[in-house]
Amino acid sequence: MKLISLAALSLLLSLSLLAASPHKPKDAKITRNEAQHIALKRYPGGRVTTAKLETVQGILVWSIEITPSNAQPVTVAVDATTGLVDPAKMATR
Repeated sequence: MKLISLAALSLLLSLSLLAASPHKPKDAKITRNEAQHIALKRYPGGRVTTAKLETVQGILVWSIEITPSNAQPVTVAVDATTGLVDPAKMATR
């Protein structure tokens, strides 16, 4: 019984995560690699620690976390359609 309940719960969580974002990775015209290069232009010498595709304020963006040398990590939002960096679309933590 516990196994069935656990399976049902994990199925519900999976479906809710899929429904949370109307965009799919195939909707992005900018690849993860391209978005990382765009973000690193803002922080030369930095290192990408995470990159994920998200919907922020209804817009598909790559949220790129960069750790600059000797500084705190920063998140750069790169529009996944245009490749533009827009502080208004910064992912919030």
